[in-house]
Amino acid sequence: MSPRQVAIIAICTALYMIDGFDVLVMAFSASHVVEEWGLTGAQLGYLLSAALVGMAVGSIFVSTVSDIIGRQKTVLIGVCIVAAGMLASFFAPSYAVLVILRFLTGIAIGTLQSTISVFASEFSNAKRRSTALSIVSIGQPIGGVLGGLISGVLISQYGWRSAFLFGAVVTFLMIPLVMKVFPESVDYLLVRRPANALARVNHSLRAIRQPAVDVLPDTVAADQRKSRFADILTGYNARRTILLALAYFVLMASFYFANSWTPRLITASGFTAQDGINAGVLFSVGAIIGGVLLGLFGARFPMRKVLAVFFVIGAATFVVFANSTTGPLGWALFAAALVGFGSNAPIAGMLAISPTYYSSEVRGTALGLVIGMGRVGAIISPILAGALIDGGWTAGDLYFLFVIPMALGAVIISLLGQPVLRGSASKEPAPAPAH
Repeated sequence: MSPRQVAIIAICTALYMIDGFDVLVMAFSASHVVEEWGLTGAQLGYLLSAALVGMAVGSIFVSTVSDIIGRQKTVLIGVCIVAAGMLASFFAPSYAVLVILRFLTGIAIGTLQSTISVFASEFSNAKRRSTALSIVSIGQPIGGVLGGLISGVLISQYGWRSAFLFGAVVTFLMIPLVMKVFPESVDYLLVRRPANALARVNHSLRAIRQPAVDVLPDTVAADQRKSRFADILTGYNARRTILLALAYFVLMASFYFANSWTPRLITASGFTAQDGINAGVLFSVGAIIGGVLLGLFGARFPMRKVLAVFFVIGAATFVVFANSTTGPLGWALFAAALVGFGSNAPIAGMLAISPTYYSSEVRGTALGLVIGMGRVGAIISPILAGALIDGGWTAGDLYFLFVIPMALGAVIISLLGQPVLRGSASKEPAPAPAH
């Protein structure tokens, strides 16, 4: 990997950190916003959900723009919108305005996350792709941990709006880095053939210390009658799209359930509120370790097999946590870190393999749809968990319940065929039907 490629991965990771902070900044500020505007529980629920709904919309419907206008331009526009949304939230005069701003910012975040994953995949070499994408994925929990620490200080000193201002400033600082460091994707240029395509391809190749080319390779004309959504939902793409989307759905449902309920279960088991907060922090620490470890294994062994194994490990960590809360505090906190490890490591693996199953002309659209389905699972699972709790289920029972989707994820990944993207961007083989 050339220095520019390493820099690209570093910036992608930083953008994921900012996204992780932005997703959680409303949770960090919630109690203060409720106090200032006198919100009901239902109103707070809508406020907390607005960004998640926006992220699902952005991932599924808006991220396809990266296949049309380019990866670099989509990332740049997305970063600008997130920064503007955070700044506008700082000045939000009312609850209704803040809900709208959180929804719009969520759309930009959902689009960004899908495009960043595609961009990082296309600018990683074959040997380091799994490791690079795993590193990018752990940016989100790192951003959540650091953002929580920073927000706590800012909010206590300057009020809840200061956390949004901090997020806006940090995000604005990323704009010149994206403009300076990110070249356009070679894969995109080879497929779309915009004006001066040859010169732009060579500019991107020189940036990552690859030899220039004298002529662009021949391309097979795509069927213009098909939309990109039709392309990824028909033919050889249909099976892999359904499997990847289903895997993301069950995984994100499990992760967001655990992320939402782990601190509460610790507190409900007789430990203090601070113990619950500590459990949440340890959950994120375990999530970071899980992403790193999966990346290391993915660099040495086939990622598809590694991911299936980590789904099984994740299911086991849910069983461990369900049985931990009746024991001593130290064991319960360790189990919280363990379930963070088990539920997040497969997310890193999914981000690593999903872009490799599609050809360049639909990669952004496909990954957006797959991640968007995961966002739907993330929205549904905490609501379902709350309904089951009201129906008499214990939180421990729910952890046993979510063993099922984690185990199902291992089965789904085992059914995937060989990926499309295995070599360099310029040597991408033609897609073949999944086996």
